[in-house]
Amino acid sequence: MILLTLNFYKLAFGNVITNISGILYTIVATSFIYEYTKSATLAAIVALVRTIAKIISGLQLPFYTERFEITRLISSFYLFQVLLLSFFIVYFKLIELNTFTTTFIYLFVFFISYIEGIILPCRNSLVPKVVTHTQLFRANNIISFLEQTVSLLSWGMGGLLVVYFDKLWILVGITFSYLLPALLFKSMNIKIDKMKHKKKKIFRLDGWRVVKSNPFLLKMLIVDIIEGIASGIWIGGITLAFVREVLHKGENWWGYINTSYYLGTILSSSVLIVISSIIRRKLVISMSLGSLGVSVFVFIFGLNKIPLMSLVLVFVLGLFYQLRDSAQRTLLQLHVKDDDLTAFYGFYSSINSVVFGFSIFLMGTISDLLGPQNIYLLASLMTLVSSILIFVALKNLKIEFNVNNTI
Repeated sequence: MILLTLNFYKLAFGNVITNISGILYTIVATSFIYEYTKSATLAAIVALVRTIAKIISGLQLPFYTERFEITRLISSFYLFQVLLLSFFIVYFKLIELNTFTTTFIYLFVFFISYIEGIILPCRNSLVPKVVTHTQLFRANNIISFLEQTVSLLSWGMGGLLVVYFDKLWILVGITFSYLLPALLFKSMNIKIDKMKHKKKKIFRLDGWRVVKSNPFLLKMLIVDIIEGIASGIWIGGITLAFVREVLHKGENWWGYINTSYYLGTILSSSVLIVISSIIRRKLVISMSLGSLGVSVFVFIFGLNKIPLMSLVLVFVLGLFYQLRDSAQRTLLQLHVKDDDLTAFYGFYSSINSVVFGFSIFLMGTISDLLGPQNIYLLASLMTLVSSILIFVALKNLKIEFNVNNTI
């Protein structure tokens, strides 16, 4: 049964190309820094730089969206990425690598991530505009299925590409790849009115004004912050410590755990696409059940000391995480006005970046104090609280579907 529009497939395919390119450039940039500094700490700063850039871009997003039509804005920023990558390639061809080069790589990562922080909320806000509300849950799961599949393959293949191919040639391929989504979004026939009164402030909290005026969004934000902090248990350092100290395995098992998780999310997305017509009418229950499942299996994962069982547990966790995230994404899209979606996603992206940075510090510190096993038990408790809050706060929520909103 064909449910989705040509604009949706353009959006989905553009996402695929963008995700592949984004993962590859992250691998290349991190590899560049580690190769020329021999410092894992300096290489890890790449993630911090990306987080800071996305916080800033999220706060500046309304400044752009009220001045430019959204598909034109997305297309233009893709072209900025092409120019930035081209400059980066030429720079490394002409300039000898030294300490300044490391600083330059951080600047490069910052500006690329800043551009991503503009493009991603804009892309997310387009989904409810290219499908009807009854198709929204299915559309979100198709996008998620593609994202998770691409992540699984790209992180694995990216490491091999860096080993066997010149990094600059990989960047050349990435640069040309961004031209395709630029053309795809430019060709999307979606007309969205810009605000008539343009505000001069560059840093804005339009998204916060949307959230605080909507009790549902405030409740979702609180839930998301709790789960965002709990999700810090999956940062590389904690997972690696768990693998070594609890499972008594080498670093390769860290990779196996990540792979097993992605396989779980991919399978979950596939199933949810098929049964989307059933799940979309039970979104609050699905979200609460997803969080409850995560809580239960994170608890079991923290107690488990059998390596093979850990792979089974993270696979099942992938199923529940995906159920929770898909239901939440659809609920948010259904309860934010179309005109507010981009500002909302920009603000949400900034908040998630702040929570992610805080979570890395907090969970890392607690893990050092309590050990990698106990930190998973603590995260399980936090997720259980989140699951209860979802059900209690949102159980009477009414969901209305508009079947004629597709552009």
